[in-house]
Amino acid sequence: MQPSDLESTVNRQSWEWLFDLPRRLNIVIEVIDDRHMPVFPVGASPVAVTVRQMLTTGDPALVAAISNALRSIKPTPVGVDGLQAVCFGLSQAGVLVLARELADGTSAAESRQELESIGSWLTTAIDASLTKPPHAISPEPYRIASLQRILSDATSRGSVRRVVGAFVEALGVWDDVTIFGYAPGANGGLFQYVSPVGPPSSFPAELDDAIVPRHGRMMRLSRVEIERLGLPAEADEVLILRLEETGCLLLFSGAIDDHEQVRLTLYSDMLRESLNDVLTATTGGLIAEMTRDQLSPDEPIEDSAQAALSRLTVAVGGSEAALSVTSATGGPGLTVGDTDLLSALNHQASPDRLVVISSDDGGAMTIVMAREQHRFTSFERAIVESGATALHSWLQAALEPAKESERRRRFRPVDTLFDQIAADAVDAGQQVSVIVVSVNQGALRPGLVQTWLGKTRAQLRAGDFAGVLSDTEIAVLLCDASPDHATVVSARLKELIESHDSPGALFQPAFGMTTRSPASPFEGSLVGAARAGAAAVR
Repeated sequence: MQPSDLESTVNRQSWEWLFDLPRRLNIVIEVIDDRHMPVFPVGASPVAVTVRQMLTTGDPALVAAISNALRSIKPTPVGVDGLQAVCFGLSQAGVLVLARELADGTSAAESRQELESIGSWLTTAIDASLTKPPHAISPEPYRIASLQRILSDATSRGSVRRVVGAFVEALGVWDDVTIFGYAPGANGGLFQYVSPVGPPSSFPAELDDAIVPRHGRMMRLSRVEIERLGLPAEADEVLILRLEETGCLLLFSGAIDDHEQVRLTLYSDMLRESLNDVLTATTGGLIAEMTRDQLSPDEPIEDSAQAALSRLTVAVGGSEAALSVTSATGGPGLTVGDTDLLSALNHQASPDRLVVISSDDGGAMTIVMAREQHRFTSFERAIVESGATALHSWLQAALEPAKESERRRRFRPVDTLFDQIAADAVDAGQQVSVIVVSVNQGALRPGLVQTWLGKTRAQLRAGDFAGVLSDTEIAVLLCDASPDHATVVSARLKELIESHDSPGALFQPAFGMTTRSPASPFEGSLVGAARAGAAAVR
């Protein structure tokens, strides 16, 4: 069979730029000629395979929509078997078919509207490519390839700020769109992390994370939302997007129509991928270095610990750092770095300080970092925590106490540390809550408590702490937390632990909870009181 005119034209073009769009825009793309034959490679996703089967078997509803698109300049929507599709006529006697599954909570009307926006932009780009000489570069493919090169270069430098900054600068030049990047602080809040080059803007230096819309995809802000966030009144069109990889927030401002929004969505997905590469490489490299045998036969442990601390500090752009390890008795085991940071530590939320505590049943390690410019971010905290967990294991082995009497008192450090943090917070006028989770010994398997500890830390706010009290107990310290807040966290942890693969009826966690308030003096150990509460329930 002779190829159709559209198929011949398509085969003469370079379509690499189009192959990656289905994954980035979460859609299925099919290009159909006037004989209703697909001329584009089938996608790899299950939805793409389903759509191709519907085309080859001649699904009546889809065939009718394609026929109508060949005759009409208007998009033709069609819904089939849980799929939403829209057909668009092309200038070269063909049809562009876009489809996706109807996601939970998304109406067919919303899905159709989004597909129509994507299709309006994509048909323009495809038609422009089809009229070009073979292998000529059209504007859209050129921009996509150029942005990929820019992001790849920034990614190779291993800095989240450089990657986001390169993205903001490139789009500001190409699309005349002003972009502000906000990062989550290590101790909470959202602050302006990257801004466009130029005169100062009236966009706020900080945003209230509690009132930022929680949508996982790019959305256009209403006038009410713009005012509520404190954005400038002259910002007529503002789009917002949360980047899950870092928790960063992007605000796009300018004359942004539907075509531009689709383009920004595509570009932002490329940014997500680059950020994921940076964080994966940074974290993986740190863990590899921290788990490597740090101590040479003729090198003091202090020197090895200092070298590892310096590597952690460089990874997040810190200027000064200190590390302290407490032994199983709660006494000092090792201290390196700028010890003034440790002596001045009061565990209060300070933008220029990053405090990371790694604790388990063998002791505790505290790392404090400082820098003068740019507050620390939550993703920088996560990077340091990953490296610190690996480093702590090595340091514990190197500092293993020789006395059995120390081992018998192995669980005291977390109690002491949390009680001291709580006392400091209460002195500063905050409420502090402690939760202790206890599980029957017979329900456990090796490493399960450590697994819960990691999952528990992932549920906490920046500035909260979690540690192992014993081989059957975990303690959680919530700073600036009321009893009601602690109850909510306790319920969340109960659901998390009980949902874990467990050995049946023995697996019933007991929870103890205590709150200390500046208005109500408290004597004794806050952790001990919560621990006793868990034991009473048990």
